Amino acid sequence: MMKLTILYWSITLLLLVTINGFSQEESTIDQDFKIEKGRFYSSLTFSLNQRKAENEDQLLRQVLDQDRYTYRIIGNGGYAIKENFTLGLSIGYGQSREDITYLGESEENINSKRLQRGISFVPNMRNYIPIGKGKLQILIQTELGFTFGESLQRIYSLDNVDKIEGDFLEIQLGVSPGVALFFTRNWAFETRVNVAGLSTRIEKEVVNDDVSNRTRIEQTNIDLRLNLLELNLGVAFYF
Repeated sequence: MMKLTILYWSITLLLLVTINGFSQEESTIDQDFKIEKGRFYSSLTFSLNQRKAENEDQLLRQVLDQDRYTYRIIGNGGYAIKENFTLGLSIGYGQSREDITYLGESEENINSKRLQRGISFVPNMRNYIPIGKGKLQILIQTELGFTFGESLQRIYSLDNVDKIEGDFLEIQLGVSPGVALFFTRNWAFETRVNVAGLSTRIEKEVVNDDVSNRTRIEQTNIDLRLNLLELNLGVAFYF
């Protein structure tokens, strides 16, 4: 966990240094940082979440060892149809991997390995709220996201191995607040928290290649929490 945390913040520091280098190319005196009508922007953001646990008493099971991480890379672009308001589209790729060992009903050790990948398409709109001269701006992104993905899980018990294959569609409507820090008129460092709102996930699963008994799961969640530990960090170019 410590290595991933260092990597995470090292990337953040690298982005800050890179943008600061661009800021040396032109003076910030009397610059106009407004998001005016007709301006475009493009950004690249990254998020990482990692969890390790040992001998943890979870709700329905006793976990002996757990190692899980999730990352996402998102490219976003948009156009200002009026001052401080943009319409855009983001495309992202994410991957989640978990390796967990827990106690079964008969107190035997069960090991589960799961890998999930997905690609998302997210139309969005942004409102910018300048603070002071506008070098620092609060941004509120409202989005409707569509994520298509697949997963593979293998569960190892004493005398059996189960393979679970799945594919899913997730639709999400929500709000993601954040801030944009401009170093020049064109370059900014952006950070946003996770999306809070409504999501629906439709998933189909096949166990041990038994297609005739395919399982369909539909789940809808309302989550209005803003987790400040799940940050999307990135750099943006405005032109």
